[in-house]
Amino acid sequence: MFDPMMDNHHTPEQLYGDHIRQKLGRFFAILESTDFDRLIIGSGSEKIQFQDDLAYPFKTNPYFREWVPISACSNYFLCIDADKEKPILFIYCKQDIWHSSPQKLSDSYSQYFEIIEYSSLEALKKQLSHLIGTSALINETNDLDVAADGWNPLQLINAIDFQRRGKTPYEHACVRKANRLAVPAHIAAREAFMAGASELEIASVYLQACNCAESEMPYPIIAGINENAAVLHHNQLNSQRVEPLSLLIDAGVQFNHYASDITRTYAYDKGSDFSEMIGWLDRSQQNLVNEAAIGKCPVALHVLSQYAMANILKEFNLLNVTPEEALENKIIHAFYPHGLSHHLGCNVHDKGSRLANAQGDQIPVSAKYPHLRASAPMVENQVYTVEPGIYFIPGLLDQLKASKDKNAVNWDQIKQWSKYGGIRVEDNIILHANGDIENVTRDAWQVKNID
Repeated sequence: MFDPMMDNHHTPEQLYGDHIRQKLGRFFAILESTDFDRLIIGSGSEKIQFQDDLAYPFKTNPYFREWVPISACSNYFLCIDADKEKPILFIYCKQDIWHSSPQKLSDSYSQYFEIIEYSSLEALKKQLSHLIGTSALINETNDLDVAADGWNPLQLINAIDFQRRGKTPYEHACVRKANRLAVPAHIAAREAFMAGASELEIASVYLQACNCAESEMPYPIIAGINENAAVLHHNQLNSQRVEPLSLLIDAGVQFNHYASDITRTYAYDKGSDFSEMIGWLDRSQQNLVNEAAIGKCPVALHVLSQYAMANILKEFNLLNVTPEEALENKIIHAFYPHGLSHHLGCNVHDKGSRLANAQGDQIPVSAKYPHLRASAPMVENQVYTVEPGIYFIPGLLDQLKASKDKNAVNWDQIKQWSKYGGIRVEDNIILHANGDIENVTRDAWQVKNID
């Protein structure tokens, strides 16, 4: 297995220069296949709330994130020009007594850019006017007034999404760091739950432990106690304390825009059947991690995970049919309604998961599993989540109870389990070029001195 400690002497800062050089090589090749001479990527701009003068929390354009590791950078632009050795980073600077100064890159990052400050969009457009005609722009709004066919051209976006599947060593290091930052926060959240905290208190403890603001999270914290663990994206956190039975917490941290995405489930009573089921699912999840491989089809892995979850349900006397019958008749969908995995990077659900090639052709959607995020074969240096689960979701169970397969389930047993909500265990893995699988989440849990 891959030993992350062998690579930890290379910090993200040390790997960043090679990251930029590798990205430039990829993007120059992409530009060469198009009619554009350069690509300009906007960071995005703040959005003002309706009928107000306050802005929503700012999130950077994901196509900007893989290049520039700062977040408070509204109206920045990155220009990648095939005729220039360095990308040009245009930083929006203006005198403003109301807000903080623009965030700037540290020297370890800024040395790889030519940095130009500008005071207004009109001034920038004037500066770039002789280049706009042969430039493409990727940005939510066409701030630079490029031609219609140069604003978010699908040909370029598909090619960029395709290249993002394989991550650079710098990107691996960022995901590794994001996991190490998240693990102590997960441990603090578990301790808060065992002390009787509410969902909102658990989320607050998590944020404090990773020293982050809520707006800095890669996605809203999911913290479901008891029945709320059955809500797959339970973000409306309860401020009231309840008698604790179970906790499902799904939360990450981002480092230089790269996310961790980790889920753990805990039983308040460690001697309960629910605690035993968590152990079964945890072991199954680790077996599924080991099934990942370069060239493997994610749909096939999802089918394996469905069988593993059905087997657990059978072992705990919740199914009256075999695991095979549970899959064949889609009974398992009532207990495990989501996919096993998704790509992870500077998008939590990263790009390229269904692309067959850089031209944008799609992998045919599975007739049986049309909603799976990941269907393209796994490639080297890719980062994945592995997150099987078992849930007791009232709406899905009611549908099953009203169906022709209602006798496939032991409904007397279901009543005893519904109070726990559900279980999910999620790790982040890297598929290395030599075939090794690095479970960065489990490795982070093993590190005694988490920096």
